[in-house]
Amino acid sequence: MKLKKRLFLQVIITVLVFWISDYIFHIIGVGETGYYFLSKFGNAVLFSIIWFFIFNYKEHWKKIVYSVIFATWISFYYLISSYSGLVQLLGIDARYTPPPFVIGGIYLSPLIWWFFHGIAFYIGLELAELIRKK
Repeated sequence: MKLKKRLFLQVIITVLVFWISDYIFHIIGVGETGYYFLSKFGNAVLFSIIWFFIFNYKEHWKKIVYSVIFATWISFYYLISSYSGLVQLLGIDARYTPPPFVIGGIYLSPLIWWFFHGIAFYIGLELAELIRKK
């Protein structure tokens, strides 16, 4: 029972680190729709559960590879589901085109967001492991 509590705590930490950092950067920039934030949250929960309950490797390079897979999935998932008009057909409020993302007068490309998603998820995995050790 103690192991499951620890795993759930790790999932919560990883999701919060990723989702809160993503939320803050979007609020600083142009913001997003509720669908965007909920889909990012749901996918972060799914990928965190998969990592901690199935993989949970200690090697850093495996965490990096998994974070790259997560970043690729999360970036393309939202592009495909929202900007293609798929979810709008279902009556879900989402954007039809990606908003320009500007922080401090600098336009950030989708490649930068892909990198940010991966780094934020990786940091969440690392923090969850550090907290577990204490």
